Amino acid sequence: MKPVLDHGKLSGLQAIIGKEKCEAALERFKEELHTCLSAIEAEAPDRAESAHRLAGVAGLLGFEDLEEQSRKFLAAVHQDAGDIASSTDALVRAAQRAKGELPARS
Repeated sequence: MKPVLDHGKLSGLQAIIGKEKCEAALERFKEELHTCLSAIEAEAPDRAESAHRLAGVAGLLGFEDLEEQSRKFLAAVHQDAGDIASSTDALVRAAQRAKGELPARS
């Protein structure tokens, strides 16, 4: 399993955009995570788009496990595979682990 958070990647991003912008990005990610997961768990028509957004932002911030599970879910949805339920479960568990790595709201 990939690490929940690649701290080196997140530190690199912070070095590029600055601490304040990085913290703001993490706050937006926390909100996006909630929105996307709600769509995925509700089997909304835009769940594939939500998983795609989640994978991109998670990867940028260093949430490698969440990125990987989002991409697997996306592949299952597009392939109309029978393992969408297990992909959803794995994605939700990865999201919960990612939430545990996010700073508490100040």
